[in-house]
Amino acid sequence: MKVEASTERLIERLDAVDWDESMDRNGSRVRLMQEYLRRSALWAQALGRTEHWPFFDIASFVDPAARIDEQTAAAVRRRMGEGGARPLDATIVRYMLDFSVLENWPDGLPDPFEPLLMVYERGGPFDWEAGRVYIGSAVGIPQGTWEKYVGRTPLDDVSPAALDALDEAWLARRAEQARAYQAGVQRRDG
Repeated sequence: MKVEASTERLIERLDAVDWDESMDRNGSRVRLMQEYLRRSALWAQALGRTEHWPFFDIASFVDPAARIDEQTAAAVRRRMGEGGARPLDATIVRYMLDFSVLENWPDGLPDPFEPLLMVYERGGPFDWEAGRVYIGSAVGIPQGTWEKYVGRTPLDDVSPAALDALDEAWLARRAEQARAYQAGVQRRDG
């Protein structure tokens, strides 16, 4: 099967992901995950598949024939596994790959997987359990309901500078929390 340009570009970007999780960019990763949850909710609502939200095979509900060939998918998943990706990542990447072969999708809906791909690119994998999405070991985003995310304000600026600013603000908050904690320990032990 011929791999289309959009799929080739996606594969290139996935191959460049460092699957060892980094917490240096958690500020942007959290906001990008929230944007994915918003977009996924829009898709779930439009397709009448809200019971499958948040991580689901969107392409299969738009066009069941939209599937990347198994050989290409297996090669991508193999490389991911060699790089340290987790089973959840392999499942979601398959959804991304299948979505990349869609020729058409409903008007007005954004690419659901672009923010999620950026989560991977900016720091590797994430975890999803017990109603929370974990970015790094310490940051849990409450999953909530799809309705909560549909009306959320879109993340319009995903430029590197804007995402870096989110990371800087997050790191500054973390440093301030660490200083406050240390001051409290010193007063208590003082």
